[in-house]
Amino acid sequence: MSSARDAILASVRAGLRGASVSELPPVRTGAGVPENDRVARFQTMLERVGARLVCVADPAAASAELVRICAAAGVRALVASDAPLVAPMLAGLPPAIGRFAPDAPRAELFACELGLSSAQWGIAETGTLVLESAEERHRLASLLPPHHVALLPRSRLLGTLGEAFARVRPGPGAPPSRTITFVTGPSRTADIELELVVGVHGPKHLTVLLLDSA
Repeated sequence: MSSARDAILASVRAGLRGASVSELPPVRTGAGVPENDRVARFQTMLERVGARLVCVADPAAASAELVRICAAAGVRALVASDAPLVAPMLAGLPPAIGRFAPDAPRAELFACELGLSSAQWGIAETGTLVLESAEERHRLASLLPPHHVALLPRSRLLGTLGEAFARVRPGPGAPPSRTITFVTGPSRTADIELELVVGVHGPKHLTVLLLDSA
């Protein structure tokens, strides 16, 4: 038993060797992120976890970027949430790309290469997206396809996790979200022998389109 324990600990030490916590920006838990620093901080943290940020001026520019993403990835079909921001994006896609709603048959959804949703909030300090089910049907669009593209208005980019928790509370008379999803980069796991694998439990790629105006 002791030799097995020693082997496991040695493997953990080997995996951690060379990693430096100082390479990451410090996480602020309630200290705040100045508004003029939020986009840069958000981009830095997204890139740290293997995601990508694209800043776009308006929905038309976001739609053009989506067309480029689909062309580069060879997307033949996508599933889109029912968020108001998403519908105009679909109009600019080539007719050959199939478009499915989250309630389409599962076989068709599993064949989609891209999922398109909006995000209700972004968190600059961690590079996290917050998706609320009371605002849109997002779960299948954000979890099933290998590439998730999320639309986030710049006005919804918050500084800290604490600010996000304060915002997701429903107002008087508003229905609460049955599901609140926090997305930090592509899906990843190290459950098996501490081997990091991307895309096992969800999308392998995440692109955030940050809209200056929405």
